[in-house]
Amino acid sequence: MSRGKSPLHRALKYAQVTGDFWVKPLGKAEAVRREFIKYRSSAPVNRRVIFYETMSGARMGDNPYGIFEYLRSHPSYGEFVHVWSFDGSESIPDRYRHLPDVVFARRGSASYAYFLATAGRIVGNANLPGFFTRRPEQQYLNTWHGIPYKALGRNTPKARFGNPAGTATFNKATHVLTPCEFMTDAVVSAYSMSGVSNSTIAETGYPRVDLTLNPARRDLSRLSHVYGTEDPKVLGDLRPRVLYAPTWRADNDEDVVDTGQLVDDLKALAGLDIQLMYRGHHRMNRLIKDSSVSDFIGDVVIPPHDISSNDLMTVVDILITDYSSIFFDFLPTGRPIVQYLYDLDDYGRSRGLNLELDDLPGDVAQTRQELLSSVESLATAITEAGPDADHVHDPLQGERYKRAQNRFCPREDGHSSKRAVDFFINNEAANVPTRRPRDGRPTAAFWAGSIAKGPEADGFLRKLIESGQSSAEQTVLVIDRTAPVDKPLLKEIKTLGDRISTISYVPEGLSVLSSEAEEYDSFTAIENLSSESAKSHIAKSRVLKGLFAHEYRRRLDDAQFDRVVQGPGLTNHEVGLSVLAQKGVRLPSGQRVLPSAPGQSTFDRVEELLLPRGSARRQLLSRSYRTFRRSGKKLVRLGTR
Repeated sequence: MSRGKSPLHRALKYAQVTGDFWVKPLGKAEAVRREFIKYRSSAPVNRRVIFYETMSGARMGDNPYGIFEYLRSHPSYGEFVHVWSFDGSESIPDRYRHLPDVVFARRGSASYAYFLATAGRIVGNANLPGFFTRRPEQQYLNTWHGIPYKALGRNTPKARFGNPAGTATFNKATHVLTPCEFMTDAVVSAYSMSGVSNSTIAETGYPRVDLTLNPARRDLSRLSHVYGTEDPKVLGDLRPRVLYAPTWRADNDEDVVDTGQLVDDLKALAGLDIQLMYRGHHRMNRLIKDSSVSDFIGDVVIPPHDISSNDLMTVVDILITDYSSIFFDFLPTGRPIVQYLYDLDDYGRSRGLNLELDDLPGDVAQTRQELLSSVESLATAITEAGPDADHVHDPLQGERYKRAQNRFCPREDGHSSKRAVDFFINNEAANVPTRRPRDGRPTAAFWAGSIAKGPEADGFLRKLIESGQSSAEQTVLVIDRTAPVDKPLLKEIKTLGDRISTISYVPEGLSVLSSEAEEYDSFTAIENLSSESAKSHIAKSRVLKGLFAHEYRRRLDDAQFDRVVQGPGLTNHEVGLSVLAQKGVRLPSGQRVLPSAPGQSTFDRVEELLLPRGSARRQLLSRSYRTFRRSGKKLVRLGTR
């Protein structure tokens, strides 16, 4: 392959690459959104680019990383360019820095907007930015990041209509993978996918669990990374390895850590005849750093964060956790679990839980003394069973543990990554259960917008409830998250549960570009706008067609409904969106009409040939070219005197 014609070079063909392209944030969210719109409207989709994001760019890891590693380890998938989102909070692993097929785009930078707008495939485990609007040619796989022991989305105790970001993220996906039927049911319900999402859900198992099941448990090189030492005495310590991995807690939406409780628990555990490890949730680490925990507790191993939890669990004999989904990932190993639920009543009230105590595998401890007793007993049992015991098929904690394995991880056999790749890349899911959130019934969308209180609003919501009470159709409510719905009506809507899918959104200023402003303002100024009139105006205008289709797809992707009921007092903007919801109306791609972009400068083209991040060669050549260009301009000025 000739120089400059690599897959990465071709992927950057339509980008305006400057020295700031890769890492410099564009500033406010509106600037990133406009950059995204620019590239979405001017650059084609590249099917050979895969864009990955884990926890809003916090790290390389989780299910997206399992898929990434599988693809890169199989030569038949060697044509892909892999782009990772990163937020700058953690360093990029050295082993990936200078590879020709792996690049890193700083969240909020021009490169981030470019690849999110043009990647043929997107893989994410959490919410994508609110401005993301999937193009019809793009495929988006939502892997999520755990089985929901805690309530999610609309099913949390304090939720009115659900989580707008999570609901939009799931309903924009073309593919969703889960590990089991329990998880499938949970996300379809929590994120109002019924009657809305056109995705396919496949129960492939979780790719991240492959990392736990496949490596050898007693790999000394792996242990040396965990313990930060090559000392054979440390690595040869045969005492049971116990990991305490608690989740985060919140008080009125503020993250909190009970430092005293945590430190006292660790001190008590450190007194047992075990090797103790601690891994705090990344949200806890913002409040109490690992180094602080280490200062309080001397006899505890705190593994570096570049060792993923799934890698870490390959050397763990006993897991202690609370309401974290980490125990689902450990469950396929068959090794013992202690559920430490010292604040069960308070946590259940504030957050909501999907499982009862009888559903939980392993021991349940609600006091520190019960915790110590369980760990001590299990450590003795692990030692007596010996290193060759088959815990996978004969778990020490008996039948309830085995039932949980069958329920929550029926397909975790170390090959979930392959099934996920077959599903997403090859569109093959013949050997796993699949589901479509649309069940074939007609759908009715009640478009409430920012509905105000009053008799008309009450009548509209009554019709919504009547529709939800009927099994003849799937009912969908589209509503401003802050709409002031009367409590009795809201309670009736919530009581109907999944019979009414609630698509809530956060009202925000529409990103109208200067070239679109005049036509959009004229449209919003029309008095007494009817649906037919709105449909006619949009159909006749390329600007309005692109603008409304883009905003509709941002909110609802390609969902359309058999009937649409408009609420009272809708703005012209909401009327324009609602007419696109009617099944049978051709839903445009959402491409926006933009002024012609200027051609790339010579410097931009030189930058395209250089490594995209972290390369000393790139930095040197960039500086040299700038110096040369300044010198040339200076000579021109001197020559004209």
